[in-house]
Amino acid sequence: MNYAESLAYLYSLSDFERGSAFTHSPEENLPREERLLEALGNPHLCYSNTLVAGTKGKGSTAAFIERVLREAGVRTGLYTQPDLHTFRERIRVNEQLIREHEAAQLLTEIRVAVERIQATRTFSPFITYELATALAFLYFYRQHVQHAVVEVGLGGRLDATNVTHPLVSVITSISYDHMQILGNTLAEIATEKAGIIKPNGVVVTSAQAPEALLAIAATCRRQQARLVRIGPAGVDPAQAEVEAGLLPPLTYRYRLEQRTAKQQHCTVWTPAHTYIGLTIPLAGQHQLENATCALATLEVLREKGIAWDEAALRAGFDAVHWPARIQVIGHDPTIVVDGAHNVDSMQKMLQALHVSFSQHRLIIVLSLNTDKDLIGIVKALADADIVVLTLMQNLRAATIAQLEALFAAYAPHVQRYTAANTDDAMDLALDLAEGNDLICATGSLYIAAEALRWSAMRGYTTVAEEIDGMDH
Repeated sequence: MNYAESLAYLYSLSDFERGSAFTHSPEENLPREERLLEALGNPHLCYSNTLVAGTKGKGSTAAFIERVLREAGVRTGLYTQPDLHTFRERIRVNEQLIREHEAAQLLTEIRVAVERIQATRTFSPFITYELATALAFLYFYRQHVQHAVVEVGLGGRLDATNVTHPLVSVITSISYDHMQILGNTLAEIATEKAGIIKPNGVVVTSAQAPEALLAIAATCRRQQARLVRIGPAGVDPAQAEVEAGLLPPLTYRYRLEQRTAKQQHCTVWTPAHTYIGLTIPLAGQHQLENATCALATLEVLREKGIAWDEAALRAGFDAVHWPARIQVIGHDPTIVVDGAHNVDSMQKMLQALHVSFSQHRLIIVLSLNTDKDLIGIVKALADADIVVLTLMQNLRAATIAQLEALFAAYAPHVQRYTAANTDDAMDLALDLAEGNDLICATGSLYIAAEALRWSAMRGYTTVAEEIDGMDH
């Protein structure tokens, strides 16, 4: 198969991410993935890895970890999802995307293994994500990766990535998302995420809600695993649970020292050291949390033999880039994109916009997936000045009419406009804006990606240089 044929085959399978339903019980996920990887020679067992789960912040946290390790001379693999422009963005070795011919060659090899397994009728059909995960693990092995940083897809316990044996398991922020699959309470969601905790392992978490933390701690007790907690300097929201002996205290704390338009500077206290003046080039208080979570993970990795020093840490943090996270793509007016897609991430994004930018009016370009808390997100946007409602190219996207009705009911004071697609919506927002306004395209990484491509087509070279091909 060539690259186009390989992608067509991959996306012909059941793919929840792109809108189709799962066709089998998710309880089969791990045995099926293990069988496929066994047929490929168990490549995932040939290098060490860190496994990162969570509702929000897992991609940024993974990017921080990988960048520091790369600065330290470690040959790294990075597996993340979803992609913005090309499937190849999901699989990187030392920052470089897997090349088209490499993906095609390996997917051809994987397809042969899949068809042999399917012929035995032992399992229900494989899904897109399982083959993509096997591709990443096989590619890392063939590229002689020393350590892979692997982002969990959905949940944790039954995710295909959970076949690995991580040196560290990481659980970032926990909030309400994918409730139809993961559960309706923070405890249920956290329990699914905590499924990546291994016997006698170490888990680093930046989760803050006591309900979620208690669920993670319960899994740690069952697995006899060590729990490392990180949080902001000051009051611990779970202090009562700590004093009751139900949780360990915070051992990694961070504090913002200075914020500019392009950077944040913070101090992080760890059990071993105080890091003063760390530079974080990503906007938002939540990115300080993600960076500190990465630092705690790195210190555990160093305990386990993955060497790095403070120079690598500072250089890695300073150089990290993670697109579509409050990313500036235009000026006069300022235009940003962000992949916020649930209530918690939308609230954090709005707070970050308020403290990072000064603007006369906030203009939101919005499209949302129907499986999100649409009412909660609309309520969170009630203080925006203008919203341009549109329809991104995703089968799960809510219709413009649905969004209009929700804004009329729950945010009636927001001035509403509509546009048929993201390009038209961005053009309209630009026409509506004055020089001191702020335009933000948000609601999903899908609309963020479409806004990035709109920016590139308008000649914003910084964005154009970041787009290495487009598959969708």
